[in-house]
Amino acid sequence: MDVTATPYPFARTEPFLEPPQWGWIREHSPVTRVKLASGDPAWLVTRYEDVRAALVDSRFSRSIDQAGASRVDTGYQADRSGPAFTFGSSISEPPGHTRWRRIVAKAFTQRQADAMRPRIAAHVEEILDGIVARGGEFDLMADFAYELPIRVMSDLLGVEVENRPEFVALAAKLTRRDMQSSFAEFGEAMGGIGRYAALLISRKRRDLGEDLLSRLITLRDEDESQLSTEELISTVILLLMAGYESTAVQLGNAFFALFLNPTQLTLLRERPELIGNGVEELLRWAQMGTGFAVAKHATADIEVGGTTIPAGATVFVSLGSGNRDTSVFGVDADVLDLTRPSAANQLAFSHGPHYCLGAALARCEMQESISRVLARFPQLRPAEDLSDVVLASNLFTYYPRGLRVTAAGDGR
Repeated sequence: MDVTATPYPFARTEPFLEPPQWGWIREHSPVTRVKLASGDPAWLVTRYEDVRAALVDSRFSRSIDQAGASRVDTGYQADRSGPAFTFGSSISEPPGHTRWRRIVAKAFTQRQADAMRPRIAAHVEEILDGIVARGGEFDLMADFAYELPIRVMSDLLGVEVENRPEFVALAAKLTRRDMQSSFAEFGEAMGGIGRYAALLISRKRRDLGEDLLSRLITLRDEDESQLSTEELISTVILLLMAGYESTAVQLGNAFFALFLNPTQLTLLRERPELIGNGVEELLRWAQMGTGFAVAKHATADIEVGGTTIPAGATVFVSLGSGNRDTSVFGVDADVLDLTRPSAANQLAFSHGPHYCLGAALARCEMQESISRVLARFPQLRPAEDLSDVVLASNLFTYYPRGLRVTAAGDGR
């Protein structure tokens, strides 16, 4: 198979089924050269163990905006001095990233996620109460999947109730992009949320609360240093992109995956105790990534899986392909199985120094959401043919643009 004949990322023929190139590459050439839509070459890492190895190798840099690097944008001319490229530069690489993560990790713990679970459950029930009151069909994406994470994020950051409409509007502009969005539009949205974050941080410094942002302001590193305003702003933006957009997309994908696999949906209804492992399997199988999310720059010649990637190369580390590796997840890795014993090995939250800090919170949101929606609406079903669901994509995520459902007679 000539894998350079089709531009990377490879097109999906059906929702959540891996592109045929992945399986062939994993078997025959697990670390291989590919061609991007720009015509530029890149390297692709596909096997589970190689993916994990690349994610912890410090010789792979996240700073892919290097002279001569492969072009990976959407086809628009990017302003490389704008906020879409410069935000978070001080915390993206060691030693800045190491210090930042050491401080921030103190606030992102399993205990913190567990403490938030009752509040998350209450948010879910409040949202479902509103859906029931309106009656009829509803859109799982707009009315639920996007609604819950922004409420949780507002709680986390301590956004005052009277200021939440502005915050929600800015967050939506930043995160709800598609492949037609230019980097200029992305940068404009990032600049807007950055200015809002600066004002919020200023208010918090004058009047600290019990929220996460107040805690981040006061936390200190081993040398007693604290996060700068720039680092705090970058943290707020990262939280929005990971804690709002990613969680919303993962929720939408999870419900869509269950509708596509009705026997698994029935199993979860009959055995709600499967929700923990079920969420891990849904994260593994209903992948939100487009293939662009984990891009690296090789700072030296690096051997991965017996293949040498040359210095200066742009490298894509495929979490999605790793999640379908049959050597880890079994010969039926392309099948959704909520009882899969190896599901917890999934790579949806990455691995190593850039493992998602909010993974515990995202799991909590997904578990509470899916469990409570299915309990509240035992007759929940799609209100449209699933083949008519429009799947949207921005540079990094793949998800249903809308997901109309009906739960007539349920929820009271």
